[in-house]
Amino acid sequence: MGIFNLYLIKRSFVFSISILILFGILDSIFSLISELENISERYTFTSILVYVFQSMPHRLIDFVEGACLLGVMIALAISHQEGNLNVLRSAGKSPFKIILISSIGPILLATLLILFDEVIFKKSYINAEINKNVLLEKVIASNENKWINQNDLFLGYQDIIEDNIFNAKLIKLIDDKEINVFESKLAKIDDTKIVFGNDQQVNFVIPIQSRISIKNIQNENISELYYLKKLFIESKLEDDILFKQHIDKALYKVVLIPLSIFALIAYFGSLIFGSLRDLNIGARITIAVFGAFVYKLMQDLSIGIFISFNLSVLIGVMIPSIFLALLAINSYRKI
Repeated sequence: MGIFNLYLIKRSFVFSISILILFGILDSIFSLISELENISERYTFTSILVYVFQSMPHRLIDFVEGACLLGVMIALAISHQEGNLNVLRSAGKSPFKIILISSIGPILLATLLILFDEVIFKKSYINAEINKNVLLEKVIASNENKWINQNDLFLGYQDIIEDNIFNAKLIKLIDDKEINVFESKLAKIDDTKIVFGNDQQVNFVIPIQSRISIKNIQNENISELYYLKKLFIESKLEDDILFKQHIDKALYKVVLIPLSIFALIAYFGSLIFGSLRDLNIGARITIAVFGAFVYKLMQDLSIGIFISFNLSVLIGVMIPSIFLALLAINSYRKI
């Protein structure tokens, strides 16, 4: 039986990673088409290709749940046609144990992807975004810039990514009489200083919420998200509470990906032994894709509701998994 177990694990892993790569290629094609609208003398077709492929690995995290579910469903469907599932059932293995074994490969894949994303892929994505912004040289109207006031200093900027400030403009008032202006298309943050293109340095501490926007929170590492969470945990300010909730959202959605994958596989895998037993592979794939889509929709909806009512984001992230777990328990009881 050990051979059959390894066979299930290997097959589900191979199908899952193959589908994940396919999703990544399709996403890259759409991203390439979208980026072609920005093509210019500096942001050339080659630059676009570099951006697309450099940012693709990080974007795979958005497709891993659907890819893993689809991979297991295809692996189980083929194993069922080959009679391997009947052999395992005859050997005394329960449907849940078979599904549990089949889920090991996809969960391992998701865990490895999360680890690589933390160590390599996120940094690669951020560098790609930085290079893209530098090449595009976007000109933003002053009323669209963000501004930070600190004593007699006023900092305007288009965006901040990591330690890079795009279209930075710092205005320094001296005794309310004299004005010094520092400008740079790309300035650097060096601890408590801002370094402009001509190596001029100005002491300026940029607040955390200005350095990391809600839009870019998901690009932070897990360790950084934990650190930010601790900084805002005691704050009672409305803006800080909202910011912390979005930190929780970015943190728990990544950390709980393996749990989400197992919940999806546990429920939809049970249908292989029940209502989907006699359906062909195409029908099972369709149901799996639809199921993964509905799951993500439910998760985003529950998180949005819990953030709106200032409730625990962790529970909001877990509710769809808990719901699927209850459905799975009921389904296995009927087999």
